[in-house]
Amino acid sequence: MNLAIHYYPTRNLVEYDRNPRKNDDVVNRMCASIREFGFRIPIVAKSDGTVVDGHLRLKAARKLGMENIPVVLSDNLNEPQTKAFRLLANQSANWAKWDDDLLKVEIQELEDLQFDLKMTGFELEKVQHFLDDLYQLQLLTEQIRHITNLLKEILCKTHDKHA
Repeated sequence: MNLAIHYYPTRNLVEYDRNPRKNDDVVNRMCASIREFGFRIPIVAKSDGTVVDGHLRLKAARKLGMENIPVVLSDNLNEPQTKAFRLLANQSANWAKWDDDLLKVEIQELEDLQFDLKMTGFELEKVQHFLDDLYQLQLLTEQIRHITNLLKEILCKTHDKHA
């Protein structure tokens, strides 16, 4: 199945009135994301404009004054499938777990590149926690390296005395 991207006027898209996701408090964060990266994830909607997935992106697009946004149509889904997909699309992001060690490396690299870490979607407290962990690890690594060098010196001196 090939997905076709259509462009719909934001005024023609209608939010599902029973959307169980409450997101009014994070619209500004999504606006910042769209300003930084562009509108990268299309809305999923019926051809009549009823939104299936992407309510937050739609609210942000409207707030930013965007007139047309990308939409993928889901007319091939029946009503029960549409209801289930609406839930699945939001819930599936919670299925995966983060590999904290790899995540810390990614965050450190972004910081080294002086990229705005707010744009990662993580709370800044969590980002700072990751960076603090990495800093502590770097300190320990330096201490281990220093101790290893001292031990090598001691062993060399001991060996030289007995030679």
